[in-house]
Amino acid sequence: MKSSAETLEQIQDEIIIAVVREESAESAEEVARAYVENGLHVIEITFTTPEAARLIQELSLLYSPIGVTFAAGSLRTSHQAAEAHRAGASMLVSPHTQPEVIAYAKEHDLLCVAGAATPTEIVRAWEAGATIVKVYPARLLGGPEYFRTIRQPIRDVPMLAGGPVDIEEIDAYLDAGAVAVNMAGSLAPRDLVDAKNWNAIGQRIAQAKSVVGARFPE
Repeated sequence: MKSSAETLEQIQDEIIIAVVREESAESAEEVARAYVENGLHVIEITFTTPEAARLIQELSLLYSPIGVTFAAGSLRTSHQAAEAHRAGASMLVSPHTQPEVIAYAKEHDLLCVAGAATPTEIVRAWEAGATIVKVYPARLLGGPEYFRTIRQPIRDVPMLAGGPVDIEEIDAYLDAGAVAVNMAGSLAPRDLVDAKNWNAIGQRIAQAKSVVGARFPE
């Protein structure tokens, strides 16, 4: 399991945090595998997904040796944080700022992403100890322009753009100061997952990666 510092470095390198939020464990596993097989290495499985902890455990055992980091998302309690940690998650993600989750992450050297919307909430999440603050839901708050505006007085806080984020929006969020983007439905839309059209999903992932690659060539 990676340290918080190692996970942060990977996020800053990878930019894309690929989110798995599905109605069944079977679909979630297939989507996670599609992400990994198409070159995404930071995968968030939300705790709204059935059997999320089991999936994190099984997938991390399979893919951690090749450098894939797994996060647990939609965490709301310290009990969920502990369950995610036991399953092998190196990163804890919440849609809001929950001090107990942040404290658990700090105690166990896990990267913590706390959700916030307003400047007050963002600063409080940072001061509570979040490693990164997720501006969520970024698009509904005003998209990249909102992000750019709040970054002007709050430049010392690492922020990522919480979904939904379209592939076409990646550049704009990065230009506005985001350190990373949460991506789910724009990579694996419901209709393509239901149709098991993994080739089309792979093409969307390749498109998103090409945007990042053009900005940060290896």
